[in-house]
Amino acid sequence: MMLLLREADWCAIFPRASREVIQAFVDGAPLLAAAGLTRTRTRLAFALANVKHECGGFTLKNLTENIYYSAEGVAKTWPGRFTDAAAVRKAYGTGYGWQKKAIDDIYGDCMGNGHGTGDGSRFIGRGGPQIIGREEYWQVGERCGLDLINRPELAAEARHQPAILAAFWSWKALNVQADAGNFHGCVEKWRGHRVSIADHEARMTGHDPMLSRLTNVAALMPVLENIGSAPQAAAERRLG
Repeated sequence: MMLLLREADWCAIFPRASREVIQAFVDGAPLLAAAGLTRTRTRLAFALANVKHECGGFTLKNLTENIYYSAEGVAKTWPGRFTDAAAVRKAYGTGYGWQKKAIDDIYGDCMGNGHGTGDGSRFIGRGGPQIIGREEYWQVGERCGLDLINRPELAAEARHQPAILAAFWSWKALNVQADAGNFHGCVEKWRGHRVSIADHEARMTGHDPMLSRLTNVAALMPVLENIGSAPQAAAERRLG
């Protein structure tokens, strides 16, 4: 049994998303179904609440992480590495390209990135889930059939958002967390930490909560006993 969301439903869920993103999710129903995302409202709510946090409900410019911080912004974002803005300026200077140098350093030697390779600024957060780091790009790309290692920008294209989300969700095995009602655990597996848990929770239970929105949407949605379509079968092979 799967929930079927129509175009109007996606517009209600992500009212500020582009027309291209909305259409992609309408067309990408088999991909979401193959990942089990539309089997229950809780699974879908957990996924979409996290997406809303990560990219503002598909409003983030170019669906790509903005690395052009101020020195103060870098110090605030990574307080464990820098005591203040002066420490950031001392490490990377203030000349053209200093932010790229900083990100390559900060994101280097982690998340599958290589030291001194430029991986840090190449594999920055992109797409609805904001996949980040060489490892995530490889894992997600393998599951959705996109060469994200050589073309990481594909992860930010509107047409690929259902595939990216479904592949990410499947890789992280997040149905387990959703079925247990463990939203904190879902966030931790999604992002690797709980630093931003308050905002994630707000997307679920605060102003304009995702679960309430999906409750209203679900009242209008027919339930399909067996999608069984060729597109879904293909999706299952890609995400399996």
